[in-house]
Amino acid sequence: MKVIVFGATGKTGQHVLRAALAKGHEVTAFGRSIDRIDIDDPALHTHKGDVFDTDSVADAVAGHDAAIICLGSTGLRDKTTLAVGTAAVIDAMVAHEVQRLVVMSAAGVGDSWRQIPRSSRLLFHTMLRNVFNDHQAQEAIVEQSPLDWTIVRAAVLKDDPATGHYTATNTGPNTRITRADTAAALVDQLTDSTHSRAAISVTN
Repeated sequence: MKVIVFGATGKTGQHVLRAALAKGHEVTAFGRSIDRIDIDDPALHTHKGDVFDTDSVADAVAGHDAAIICLGSTGLRDKTTLAVGTAAVIDAMVAHEVQRLVVMSAAGVGDSWRQIPRSSRLLFHTMLRNVFNDHQAQEAIVEQSPLDWTIVRAAVLKDDPATGHYTATNTGPNTRITRADTAAALVDQLTDSTHSRAAISVTN
């Protein structure tokens, strides 16, 4: 499968690149700082661009079979990057008839609020409220799209080594997960239709 990854230069995004390549996918990394990527693989391609540049996004999406969005906010005051960037990708996918979309969101968004601990709820009400609201808007845009989408709501992200397993649940508690295991969950959804047009929470 030919997959394009948005947010590919971020901490989680680079794990996504490695996970997708390990699964045998042909991968395009999209981002403004693609020189950060230190992966030597003939199946990896790069496309330098800004997710706010709709023409650049459309050019990059053309010819792919699927997209993974793992965008990150630019800071605590950022209110729009996730939603606006996701909308640009979706518009490009619709225009080029690319159907499969996997989007990384955060546990606590939507009906997963009851799955997260009180400490996370407090952060989303205070310090991380802009990020939380942006994820809410992002998910609404995805859900309204005509694409074959899956939203993966990640628990609090850790930089620890991969455990090699994760739990996908919409009922159980959701606390922490490594970035590498989150990446594996995102890549797994590319070829798994179990959660088509649905959101799932992932945790270690």
